[in-house]
Amino acid sequence: MGEEKCADRRERSQNIILFLEIIACLAVLAGVILLSYFVYAGVFRLYFVISSLGSWVVVTLINWKKETATDRPKVRWFTVFLIALAVALSVAMKPAITYGEGKRIAARQGYENISELRVRSMRSFGLKTSRFVRDAYLYTGEKDNARYYILLSPIDGQIETEKIGDGNYLDMYFESYILNP
Repeated sequence: MGEEKCADRRERSQNIILFLEIIACLAVLAGVILLSYFVYAGVFRLYFVISSLGSWVVVTLINWKKETATDRPKVRWFTVFLIALAVALSVAMKPAITYGEGKRIAARQGYENISELRVRSMRSFGLKTSRFVRDAYLYTGEKDNARYYILLSPIDGQIETEKIGDGNYLDMYFESYILNP
């Protein structure tokens, strides 16, 4: 009878540990996704981190019964490693410039009435990219009485512009976007 109580206590303790591991993985996963979307306008893509954390949560749920059948409740070190790796990659590989900072950089370059579009990032053909940052921030602004699409590299702040209404690839994209949202 006493051994059964100890086994139940160990199982409950391991259940709590597994539950906390899942919550930690989901919190880091949500943090990475929210950071990428709201701070970096979707240009910061950590698919490896997102898929790894999500997969680890699924594996934990599938193996829940087996994981609770343990002699001693314990934190799984792979979970700790995976969370630490996700946080380290997020910090080490993040773009140098946020979406908000990009607007200020464009303003310092003489662009006025800078505004955001529904599509906040776009592929640029001339700006520097990296494995985790392949797109540029996209704004519109005015300079010398002309309206421009402003593409700004999140990596180094370099700017590329296309005049609105010149028939460039951005004009064509937005024409097709409006016709087929």
